[in-house]
Amino acid sequence: MKNPITKLDFQLAYLAMLTKQQIKPLSRWEKRISSQKIGILKKHGLKLETVQRKLLNGKYSYETIFSTKSRYLDIYLKNFYKQPITTKISDREKEGFLFGYPSCCVNNFIENGYTKNPFIGKEQEILFHWVCPDCRITPSLIPYYQKIHNECQQLFSESDVRLFPHHMAGFGKKALPYAAAFLLALGTPLLADDHWLPVPDDPDLNYLSYKEDVLLGTQCLYSFIPSADSIAKAFETIIDSLPRVQSDTTCYAVDNYACGVYQCPICGEWINMGYVEVFNPLRNFEISIPYMAMHFMNHGSFSFIIEEDTSRVDIELLKEVLAPFDIEHLPITTLNDNDNDGLNNPSELYFETDPENPYTHNLGIDDGQEMTEAIIEHISDLPHIDYGQTPPDDIVYLEYSVVYGVETCNICGKEINMGFVHIVNPIQGSSMTAPIIGLHYMAHGRFAYGGTVNTGEIDPIELATILDIDLTSIDNLPEIAEKYGYKLIIFPNPFSTSTTISFSAIDHTDLHKLTEIKIYNTKGQLLRLLQIPDNQSSVEWDGKDENGEPVPTGIYLYMLSDGENSITKKMILLR
Repeated sequence: MKNPITKLDFQLAYLAMLTKQQIKPLSRWEKRISSQKIGILKKHGLKLETVQRKLLNGKYSYETIFSTKSRYLDIYLKNFYKQPITTKISDREKEGFLFGYPSCCVNNFIENGYTKNPFIGKEQEILFHWVCPDCRITPSLIPYYQKIHNECQQLFSESDVRLFPHHMAGFGKKALPYAAAFLLALGTPLLADDHWLPVPDDPDLNYLSYKEDVLLGTQCLYSFIPSADSIAKAFETIIDSLPRVQSDTTCYAVDNYACGVYQCPICGEWINMGYVEVFNPLRNFEISIPYMAMHFMNHGSFSFIIEEDTSRVDIELLKEVLAPFDIEHLPITTLNDNDNDGLNNPSELYFETDPENPYTHNLGIDDGQEMTEAIIEHISDLPHIDYGQTPPDDIVYLEYSVVYGVETCNICGKEINMGFVHIVNPIQGSSMTAPIIGLHYMAHGRFAYGGTVNTGEIDPIELATILDIDLTSIDNLPEIAEKYGYKLIIFPNPFSTSTTISFSAIDHTDLHKLTEIKIYNTKGQLLRLLQIPDNQSSVEWDGKDENGEPVPTGIYLYMLSDGENSITKKMILLR
């Protein structure tokens, strides 16, 4: 006789078994669960509660908590019921205690995030907490986790449920996510639509390719409904609601009807043979979408069929055209951001945008959206591997480490794997680590991110440096120096001991207004003030601060100011 617990998906069953054995005093499922599943968990000896939590956008999300003891449920309800989802240190410490995580690991994660530990690529994958480097408690817990994990796998194997590896991304191993495994075990996915067409390079079966997942922030997303469904419908709704009147300042659409129809090969509906053009005048972008494609998007698919030929909407271009409508994640706070555009002040200097103007280039999106869009498009084209696979040695790549745990986005409520991505530049010998939810926020216009596990900000300057891209040279961006009437030139750059900063005026601007050049580090700290001698148009910097101490290897910013306007460029010191 099949064990009823195998009617759950694998991760929920595994959590339930750990909790039943009191290896975890309390467990949390990041959503509401059905009455059938509640009944199964209760028969398994667990007590359950549904907890309402408030998102930053004012909406509510729901969690399901379960334990063998009511007192743990009561403590969680007392502290978190109807409370905003935050990452306060006190809240994370309480959660760590209730979920049975070693306090050393909890504190290390709060302070340092994802640090290397000897269990990465091995036992770390079956744990729900991130192990601190020198943990003395986790090694004693691992045999219990491993025993329950093996038992759960055995139950699912005996019940003839097709069990896939747990990797929610599975980019290298092509493993299916829990949701996909569960739906395939049932046969046809719930609420499936025959308009959903298979997509190449779609390891998580959400009807989006890996590249599209990165662009849309849906990789490692946990959902029983494929991500493409809601996103395609949302884009179709936006296009349908656009004004049909030409504008110089806002997006608009132009319908081009044809004297003929196609029949949808899926549902048989007759669709006009024409197309709709969508224009973004501020960015000078446009996209043409056949009405048949709009029909398929209305059914949740970006792929469409016209007379037996299958095509696909260009999601990257569509996202660029409709970027002004992707505003849900923008309210998250970015620290040290004078103009509240999601780009901190040092990054504004680095990317040569105006720290007092959120719309430096007047593109209809703020500077933060503009820069995250450019970077996430670059990231989407990088090769990606699973942790432990052999990496390339001649190109920047991504190394994913996904784990069992998930976290909820504080803005949209989406559930995302709580693992991390390692961004590596083997040529530079440099790298950085970011939580996967950080890529989710970048896909929606912000370097800052906030989830139930991870909160913080991806450093735009460090990221651009590792990716080896210069966002100040993006096509169609005006030369900001010309806006202020001056040009700055530095040579040599990079330099090892000293460099010369030269400047010239445009349109007969008064050079006598220029009296000083300021040198900053990437944190925005003033390191040196260089006085410009009278009647000279250049000044030398010897790579030292105001105290005469040599500054270390790194990226530095130099600012030319006339008291009213200023321009800033970057230089690289290599010692």
